[in-house]
Amino acid sequence: MNHQTGRSFVVGLAASVLLTGCAGTETLISAPAVRLTSVELDHVSFNKQTFLLSFALSNPNPFPLPVKAVSYRVLFDDERFVGGKTAAGFTVPAGGDGAFLLSVELDILNSATQITSLLRGGVPDRVNYEVQGSLTVDIPFARPIPFSSSGVINIQR
Repeated sequence: MNHQTGRSFVVGLAASVLLTGCAGTETLISAPAVRLTSVELDHVSFNKQTFLLSFALSNPNPFPLPVKAVSYRVLFDDERFVGGKTAAGFTVPAGGDGAFLLSVELDILNSATQITSLLRGGVPDRVNYEVQGSLTVDIPFARPIPFSSSGVINIQR
């Protein structure tokens, strides 16, 4: 084996090891359980409404999850209610629980379909929900961790 071929082999081997290590991090992190725990109508004005959405997380991993961003989409009764991405700055302890709160503002004129669907017949006491999204964690080489859950939630006024 000449010097050039030996160098190419070493570079190729190093790249394979690095790529294998990066690909393996996603299997090392188990997805936390994320669920919507409350929805509160916080403020109503002529052109907008503000809702506070509370979420609970359970971390099944033997290490803490430092969450730096949350992407989310919330559906009520199979209709898109709200979605987006927000910066976060919290850590869910290893094998423990955590929580976060989102304040979402809906422009009544631009969100007429979502609000009409939710409010038909007045503000309901309970609605079916589905939440989907991902958590961006501050762990080297970790990809966003997807989550989803569904259930029934009380609407607080």
